[in-house]
Amino acid sequence: MNPRASLRKVMGLYEHELNGWLDQALPKVTRILDVGANDGYFAFGCAAAFQRLNIAGDIIAYEPQSVHCDTLQKTIPLQAPGQPQVKVVQAFVGAKDNGIDTVTLDASDASDRTRTLIKIDVEGAEEDVLAGAQSWLAPSNLFLIEVHAEHFLDTIPKMFAKHGLKLNRVDQQPLPLLGREVRDESNWWLVSDLS
Repeated sequence: MNPRASLRKVMGLYEHELNGWLDQALPKVTRILDVGANDGYFAFGCAAAFQRLNIAGDIIAYEPQSVHCDTLQKTIPLQAPGQPQVKVVQAFVGAKDNGIDTVTLDASDASDRTRTLIKIDVEGAEEDVLAGAQSWLAPSNLFLIEVHAEHFLDTIPKMFAKHGLKLNRVDQQPLPLLGREVRDESNWWLVSDLS
């Protein structure tokens, strides 16, 4: 891992721009769908937050890469007692379920599709994931989408607006003492409007 990113993760300052939004969002949900879970920072962070908030929620981490899935699986037994367990699904999430290595969120066996926070970080395949997640586009669900192409800042909010949902843009912000994260400048977040 990048040492600067690791330090920020240990301090809870990685992608710190989202912390205020997450503080408001997490008490409103009982399920996390972490699409593009990578090393599990978000999924396990949400498990710890759920424990602090006394929320007995479900957390599902979708990750296609074997190396990350192995790390996620090894981390599960290390969770603090009482934390909601993280379930790992090794698959791409996209517009169509191919029955092999790609699933859709619409094909999920969840009968209750409310009070869910869906985090999407898929390095440019955001619209594919959303095309396969239409049943989740509801007012009781919240979205945190990391976008990697500037045109998504226009097209994705328009897709949500068709469902009566509003997204707000969050930009990277340097920290006074730590400076800017070493990140691609073509990187923003779209988050559900909580007002």
